[in-house]
Amino acid sequence: MKKYRLRAIGMLIAIACASCGEWLYLIALNLKVYEQADQAAAAVAILYMIKPAAGILMNSWAGSMIDRLDNRKLMILSYVIRISGIAGMIMANSLWQIYVLVFFVAAAGAIFEPASLPYITGLIQKRHWQKFNSYRAIADGSGFVLGPAAAGILVGAGSVEVALSANIMLLLLAVVIIIALPSVKVILEERTEKKWLQIWKEDWRLVTAFSKKFVMLTLLLLLFSCITVMTAAVDSMEVAFSAEAIGLSEPAYGLLVSIAGIGFISGSILLTIVSHHFRSIQLLTYGGAGGALGYVLFAFSQSFLPASVGVFILSGALAFANAGYVTYMQEHIPVEQMGRMMSMYQSIEAILIIGMTAVLAGINQFTDVAAAVQTGCLIMLSLTILLIIISKRAPVREKA
Repeated sequence: MKKYRLRAIGMLIAIACASCGEWLYLIALNLKVYEQADQAAAAVAILYMIKPAAGILMNSWAGSMIDRLDNRKLMILSYVIRISGIAGMIMANSLWQIYVLVFFVAAAGAIFEPASLPYITGLIQKRHWQKFNSYRAIADGSGFVLGPAAAGILVGAGSVEVALSANIMLLLLAVVIIIALPSVKVILEERTEKKWLQIWKEDWRLVTAFSKKFVMLTLLLLLFSCITVMTAAVDSMEVAFSAEAIGLSEPAYGLLVSIAGIGFISGSILLTIVSHHFRSIQLLTYGGAGGALGYVLFAFSQSFLPASVGVFILSGALAFANAGYVTYMQEHIPVEQMGRMMSMYQSIEAILIIGMTAVLAGINQFTDVAAAVQTGCLIMLSLTILLIIISKRAPVREKA
């Protein structure tokens, strides 16, 4: 039991390191591209299109590989690619070099997430899945709070390159921890002489057949993905909305982001205390509803106080929703198919993110940023209501 706890703690530390490093990377990369492009905002906007584009390309086929190979080795390979890409960015002296490296880092990240879930599902005992996911929310939240703060300190005292180097160190620590963890034996398909294209088509048929067989489960997961899409689309306009609609200064916006981080940590800590009183489907729906209400409050705010209350509520609620979503997938999707299911659903999610971000940007062009954000948040609230209705008919515990 002691060794098992150490493994769980090690996995949480690796997640916290990667989460903190992700924020360091995001902020430092934005600043580097902004400086490299002579302060052209459009150059930074391209960065936000590269990640979903890499997701579309990778997720459509990566699941076939994830379910047939050692997930732990794939996670290590993903970290190595990301470390190499970030090291290349430090030395890069042109925008196109940075964009190419960002694509490879994003592609590696697209593989990591669907590879890590089946690995964690096998590493952690079934009765501890929800508890682990509750603590994982704290690990993710620590990166949300510490990452931007560390980036500000490192960039201010040193340079963008120093912040990127710190990200590399955090990823290296995560790699060392993953190497120390054991491989998890899952049911892998036997080797076959079939061509890759044939395997890929069969895997898409498998996912389609699974989705048709378990309609309520599929609808619930896709609805939550759509809510995630709306949060990403609204978040892409957050800075402009805060400045133009609410009239926040840069320091006030920075404080708003800090309040969001505190909200996520507070929600995560509360989650670890009360999670055993709720089923995963309840965490998902209640968290989703709270998050949507927080977004609506933020979208219709006209001053700092209601906006800060909104971001605090939405951040804390999303800690519940994300933990419930991950646990619900673990309970209902067979681990030997989890990589394919996650990858292919995420490829759909990436397409929707690009589409909805473009739609909200179009609304912004014809009206104003407040109308665009309010439209996005009301759509999110409608999806959450539909999610609650569907959840009443969704399976509770039985594995598909």
